[in-house]
Amino acid sequence: MKKIFLTLVAIATIGFATAQTTEAEKSLKTQSKDTLDGWKTGGVTSLNLTQVGLTNWQAGGENSMSVTGLLSLYANLKKGNSTWDNSLDLAYGILQQGDADVVKTDDRIDFTSKYGQKAFKNWYYAGLVNFKSQMTAGYNYPDDSTEISNFLAPGYLLGAIGMDYKPNEVFNLFISPITTKMTIVNDQTLADAGAFGVDPAEYDDAFTLVSAGKKTRTEYGGYLRALFKKDVMKNVNLQSKLELLSN
Repeated sequence: MKKIFLTLVAIATIGFATAQTTEAEKSLKTQSKDTLDGWKTGGVTSLNLTQVGLTNWQAGGENSMSVTGLLSLYANLKKGNSTWDNSLDLAYGILQQGDADVVKTDDRIDFTSKYGQKAFKNWYYAGLVNFKSQMTAGYNYPDDSTEISNFLAPGYLLGAIGMDYKPNEVFNLFISPITTKMTIVNDQTLADAGAFGVDPAEYDDAFTLVSAGKKTRTEYGGYLRALFKKDVMKNVNLQSKLELLSN
């Protein structure tokens, strides 16, 4: 009887120890997932080539060739209760249709850097800086001699302080009641014309220049940025971004 009792006690002790170890392991795994520090980097690159050649095509149409490139990179750091998210999107595309000159179909520079300090649960106190512009001149096609844009004409520099909601890696919402946006027009001809909202040049009655157009415009207001990013299947990623500013 004594041997049976000791055996039962030993079995119960082993079972209890096993249960404790299992619960502890689960807790450690959960903590490690929630508090995983370090850099997370990645990106997407693509180069698309399209050519259409038509010979005696009765339905009509023109020969065409297009090239589009995309580079989208991110580098995110998590350290304790702090996060630092950085992203850079570059895109450029050209198209030649028939005997017409080559035209630009896409031109984009978009850089964002956001720093956050955890406030509670999935909310962070955060500050954000965003810069947008383009790489080369744009024209009023089919007029390819009248320039309507260029690098830093316009350029948009935005700074915001607010709250960042990060429930998971798929969705992110940044809300800022304190935002400054600067529009840069680093081309005097466009600035004199008042392009992109800057103050235009002033002339007297004899059309003599009195004051040149301003190259910057500053606005203040509220800002919202929502980002959805998810791998929907292998090698297929869906990303959607919404940005709203009210001055």
